[in-house]
Amino acid sequence: MTQHLQSNRFDEAWKGSKLPATLAGDIAAAGISASLISPLITAIDRAVVENAASTRHPLLSTLKSHVICSFRHPRLFFAAKPFFYVWTLYAATYATANSVESAAKAVTSKADQVLVSSITFLSTCIVNVPLGVWKDVRFVQLYGRPNAQPPSRPVKVPRIVGATFLFRDAITIFGSINLPPMLSPLLSDSYFASPAIKMAALQLSVPILSQVVATPVHLLALDLYNNQQKEGSASRISRMKRSLVPTTAMRCSRIIPAFGVGLVVNTGLRDYFHGLVGSVAQK
Repeated sequence: MTQHLQSNRFDEAWKGSKLPATLAGDIAAAGISASLISPLITAIDRAVVENAASTRHPLLSTLKSHVICSFRHPRLFFAAKPFFYVWTLYAATYATANSVESAAKAVTSKADQVLVSSITFLSTCIVNVPLGVWKDVRFVQLYGRPNAQPPSRPVKVPRIVGATFLFRDAITIFGSINLPPMLSPLLSDSYFASPAIKMAALQLSVPILSQVVATPVHLLALDLYNNQQKEGSASRISRMKRSLVPTTAMRCSRIIPAFGVGLVVNTGLRDYFHGLVGSVAQK
């Protein structure tokens, strides 16, 4: 009897709550934001993998050809698996960050911002990391050889590679989602026209700077994947040094749409949809 009454109370609270509409807005903002940034990220990721697989594919010219292809043949580009992989990764990441934060704030009544941030970060990592590794492996399988033909059998990923990608993604997610709100109170509002502009500036700059730390970890993961035979650390460090600067520049450029522009658009759309929910609830 008690459980039945509690269930009825929960149903009534859920029906009278703004949370369902808020979550719908969170998911819509995530999907729109992912659709906006995925074409460029798909072109960049494919160009990087093809360039690493063969010197016959110069990075900039390959990137240019893929970007042009997205405009000349949009149906083929957007219907292809690579775009689906990238879109799924970022739509799921944004949707998780949005919805978990909204749900956590609703449950805790915004009582503990540290707890909300921790739950959001862990949940986003749980979703983003496996999808990110899945996307990276699929791109290597599709474009990691000169003939760009996928292997007959899926390539197994060593656990050490997965753990290294995990650490890389944790750095990226923390620097993109959690660090900007933490740094915002430390910067004076007098340097910015408004708090919204300050947050947008942090969301654009901090993710880029985080790649200075994340790129060496990324290169280590790729080297562990491409050179699985046992060898000394000196050889790995030497290979990583040769490509550290251009790879850092490319990953910084890539992070601008992924966790810079994407997060700014996602935040703006999310605030807009939440505002609509609030205005409807007041009527």
